Amino acid sequence: MTLEGLTLLSTACIVLSGASLLVGWWLIRARRAVDAHRVAMLTATVLAGLFLVAYLTRWATFGTKVFAGTGVWRAAYLAVLAPHVVLAAVVGPLALRQIQLARRRTFPAHRRLGRVLVPMWLFVAGSGWVVYWMLYRMAF
Repeated sequence: MTLEGLTLLSTACIVLSGASLLVGWWLIRARRAVDAHRVAMLTATVLAGLFLVAYLTRWATFGTKVFAGTGVWRAAYLAVLAPHVVLAAVVGPLALRQIQLARRRTFPAHRRLGRVLVPMWLFVAGSGWVVYWMLYRMAF
């Protein structure tokens, strides 16, 4: 696969992961549809896992892409990238813990962690798209 293909695949996976997360949140909050919620959340997790595989494959094959912008644009890029990377590193283990809590039917703890995890995950998904756009679509 090409650099552009892996980049588009990884970006699509993380954005779709965020969309699945929103659907799952809505299903449990608005509809109380537990089974559908479970499917949506596991779909979000699988898509995030596929993102990681595509991202690491791209990184191992093609290396790191350096941001071409300077000045204010570079500062803006780094301001988005820094929390994106930190939160992405935290979201994975927390998502696994969240699944463990659900499987053990420890729903009060599952809900408490979800209130923290969902906004973090959504930020990672949204900022992932912004990082992609700034690296590959902005013209410098």
